[in-house]
Amino acid sequence: MISTEKFYDSIDLQLQFLEQLKYIPEEEIDGLIEVLRDFIFQPDTKQKVIYGIGEGRSALALYDFLHQLLKYEQLFPATLDDPIRRYFDPDRSNMVLSASGSGSTESVINYLEDAHHLGAKEILITAKTDSPAYIKVTSHNGFIFLIEDIKLEKPSELAVMGSEFELKLCTMLNSILPALDGNDVSLYYQQIEHYLSNARLLRKINKKYLQSWIDKLLNRRGHYIVDGVGRSGFVAKAFGMRLTHLGQHVYIKGDATTPSFVRGDVYIPVSGSGNTREILEGMKKARNKGVDVFPITVNKSSRMVELMEKWGYEDNIIFIPVEKGDMTIFHDLTPNKITTTKMNQMRPSISEINSYIFTNAIIASAIDFLGVDEKYMKRIHW
Repeated sequence: MISTEKFYDSIDLQLQFLEQLKYIPEEEIDGLIEVLRDFIFQPDTKQKVIYGIGEGRSALALYDFLHQLLKYEQLFPATLDDPIRRYFDPDRSNMVLSASGSGSTESVINYLEDAHHLGAKEILITAKTDSPAYIKVTSHNGFIFLIEDIKLEKPSELAVMGSEFELKLCTMLNSILPALDGNDVSLYYQQIEHYLSNARLLRKINKKYLQSWIDKLLNRRGHYIVDGVGRSGFVAKAFGMRLTHLGQHVYIKGDATTPSFVRGDVYIPVSGSGNTREILEGMKKARNKGVDVFPITVNKSSRMVELMEKWGYEDNIIFIPVEKGDMTIFHDLTPNKITTTKMNQMRPSISEINSYIFTNAIIASAIDFLGVDEKYMKRIHW
């Protein structure tokens, strides 16, 4: 049976990453907040558009933040991946919020150059001061926010291929939101502590239960289909990316090239509330096709859990722990893509960040279980 040692080691390492965010100097956090506030709250009659620019999981971390910026009525968050594109228009106020841990992502560099020529304000978040993106934005007089790496022995299978930067990016951006609203930088540090206190609970996941869950999940030859709605969808996609890098056949439910469920596949839905309509429908379809379902959720009193208990597969559920007071963040009892309320859309990403850390740790276990090394993963990576 699979060892869970690497899982808990990965959790501990990721907690170190979050701890580092506590020590970013106040003036640096305040500088980022000020640039965003100046753009969002400027007395301008033009429509304000902020474009998230990134690749892979860095992009997903940005999209989590953009999703929550919908709270500002005067602001339109957008990505270049939207099926319905929002092109740059000089009659709007435009900002590019870009992220690249290495600072060498070619598409990000090219888009930054385009944005500069089109007169957009630029923010770059990166980990490397000697990178092409850093040098380019510096020459443009744009704003750069640095999230430095912890000095790890490389390669590290506990935080493989960019996991450190992407986790820090997502958590840091989530933590500046209260400070952005309250114009008080101390709220950033309070929010970091809040995320840390929740993340520490992941150490308490039962070892034997986890061991059995990972063993059942990885011992198969069928396709993996990941699924999630909203910010849970970003976690699911990030997990799917890493499973792909491990050499597994992975699809995202709903994508144009995703095949229909076939017996032997595994369906991994991520839903904090466990009540999202599209996820429940996906579970029923998977079950009808003889597909194994391995839900990742927070809510033990959800319709998702009721279905799994009805089918006799409650042992396939992973419950992501969060603090008791944070269980109230799921305001919608029957959320779906069209009826989810604004209050639920703007809640903190507590369950998503914990789920993200959890799935990263599962990948660390899978690397050990499958005997995959980072060179192999990089070969499959773009």
